This record gives sequence, structure tokens and C-alpha cells, in this order.
Amino acid sequence: MANQNLWCDGSNLNGMFVPVGPAWTEADFYSEIRFAKSDWSNYNETGDYSFDPTKISFTDWNHVTLYRNGVLVWGTEP
Repeated sequence: MANQNLWCDGSNLNGMFVPVGPAWTEADFYSEIRFAKSDWSNYNETGDYSFDPTKISFTDWNHVTLYRNGVLVWGTEP
């Protein structure tokens, strides 16, 4: 398998590839993207379409979208 690159453009944004363990069918890695405010204060997630406080572990959530080459391939847009 070729090496993977994840490019994040911003001083308070970073990401990495994380192995799925155990691997799922057709999924052995996921990309994790992290955001941080310059003063490290918490985000106010009130009204955030993708936020659901009942989701406390990794799960499918159709309020997060995935685009491939500009085309929506998963999730529901707000």
C-alpha cells in the first residue's frame, strides 16, 4: 500500500490517519481532523448541525457529510 498524506492548511488545524482495529470490510484507516481555537477555549456547539451530545463513541451519523471530487457521497447536508 502506498503512503498516505493528509494536508491541513491552518495553524490551528491538524490531522492524521488512524488504523481501524480490528479492520472493517473495505476500511482499515480513518482520517482524524482536529480543530483548536488560538485561546484554547471551548466551542459553543449550540445550533451546530453535526453535533449530537448523545453520541459519545464512534458511530454512523448522517449529519456529517463526505464529498469526493466535489460530489456528496455520504451524509445529509443541512
